[in-house]
Amino acid sequence: MGRRYEDEPVFDSWESTSPAHLDSPIPHRSYAAQQQLTLELLNLDTFAERLTCLFEHESTYYVLDGEPVVDPDEISRLAADEDPGFRSFVARVPLVARWVQARSGVPVTKQALHNFKGGIRENTRPSITKGLAAFWRIHRDLLDPHVGAAEFEVPYDETDRRAHELMIEIGGVGVNARTIASRLGGARDADKQLLLKVLERIARNPRDTGHDRPR
Repeated sequence: MGRRYEDEPVFDSWESTSPAHLDSPIPHRSYAAQQQLTLELLNLDTFAERLTCLFEHESTYYVLDGEPVVDPDEISRLAADEDPGFRSFVARVPLVARWVQARSGVPVTKQALHNFKGGIRENTRPSITKGLAAFWRIHRDLLDPHVGAAEFEVPYDETDRRAHELMIEIGGVGVNARTIASRLGGARDADKQLLLKVLERIARNPRDTGHDRPR
């Protein structure tokens, strides 16, 4: 979707944006897509393999008139409309390094990322791991092969599972399934249902795409 161009956007506001408000250009995923990616990453044994997987399969992003579009519904609409300002790109090492550095506040060189991908060097800085996870919208522990797959098992309880699904839909990828089950384990059913209603209301609201172009 979207025409591909070699001249990547500049995104010159990244360095001046507060890290807490710096959003990744990578699109949000559906719950099913997020779970599928989680399984794919868990099946890889090393940090290098997982990072390579993300670069090779999860790095397409979209812009409209130079600004990222991250909402899947908006992306589909723009692609269907063949909007002339809508373009797609693949995030490569220089762009990822720059974004992670702006997000983490620590130096991240292109060579360092190449070394991580190639398994030449281990990443020992948690801030870089968090930045990489934030860029690809995944839980940071998915970049740590020492964390067991049990941490990401889908909750058996239907309410817990639905809460996890809604958290993913609204962008809460930093909360894994086990955490949801643990936090809700002792909650009253009435409180759980109230939480679901709040999450569902948030999920129903269209994401702010930042684009007010007429449909």
